[in-house]
Formats: sequence, structure tokens, C-alpha cells
Amino acid sequence: MHTPASSGPSFNSSMYPAPEAPVILTPPTQAERRGEDANRRAPYDSFLCHSPPPDTWIAVETSPSEYRLIVRLPGFRRDGITIATRRRRILHVVADSWEPEGGHFERRVLFGYDGDLAQVRAEFDGQLLHIIVPRRVPPVSWYNHQ
Repeated sequence: MHTPASSGPSFNSSMYPAPEAPVILTPPTQAERRGEDANRRAPYDSFLCHSPPPDTWIAVETSPSEYRLIVRLPGFRRDGITIATRRRRILHVVADSWEPEGGHFERRVLFGYDGDLAQVRAEFDGQLLHIIVPRRVPPVSWYNHQ
């Protein structure tokens, strides 16, 4: 039996899976890597040997229109911070400080299909780095809508 509701494609909110929450990718600790080949470098390894200051951190807040990353980077300067995107889904945050109390901070954040990494905005106030990643709205098809 043919019904008008099934005659063609129409919008269905369940058509798209829920987007994945952003995932902060952290490098493994030295203890976790002991069993691995010491000469092999993983893609997330830092090229610098010093670690970040202990009071650095990163947090992700989610709203319907954007993801907001807050990164605490005390002792870092604006000209030592780099934000880059990789493969349209990974945001790479790197900060370096060459001061005696400084260090190296590096995190990668993996976003789902709704993170628009082409429209990233950021500002740094000397302590906190605020990064805004807008969320894409899935396209709505009203084709053959009745």
C-alpha cells in the first residue's frame, strides 16, 4: 500500500545522528609509554621535552550555537600561542614560554561533524585563552514536503 507520507524524501530530525561531543586528546604519560619502542615517536608527542606549568588546563563548554574552549595559560604570552586546524575536525592549541618558569602546553581537540573549524575565533587576556568554534546546523531538506 502506498501512502502519501512515504512518497518522497522529507525532513526527519532523526535523519542525522547526534553530534559527538568534543574530545580533548592528551598525550600519554611516560609511564603509559614504557612498553613502547623508545625510538618511535607518536604523532601527538611534543618536540619539546619540558612539560606545561601545573596550573594550566583546558575546558569545553557547549551551547546550541557554539563550542567555547577555555584554556588557562598563566605565564604565556600572546605571541607564543598558536591555534591551527587539522583535517577539518581537529583543533590544535600550542603555547610556548621561554621564561624560567615557562613551559610547553599542547592539546588537540577532536570535534564532531558540527564543529565549523573554518570560523574559529580566539582572544587571550594574559591568563585565559577563549576559543569559540561555531556549530554547523545540519541542512534541512524541505523537498517534497507536504
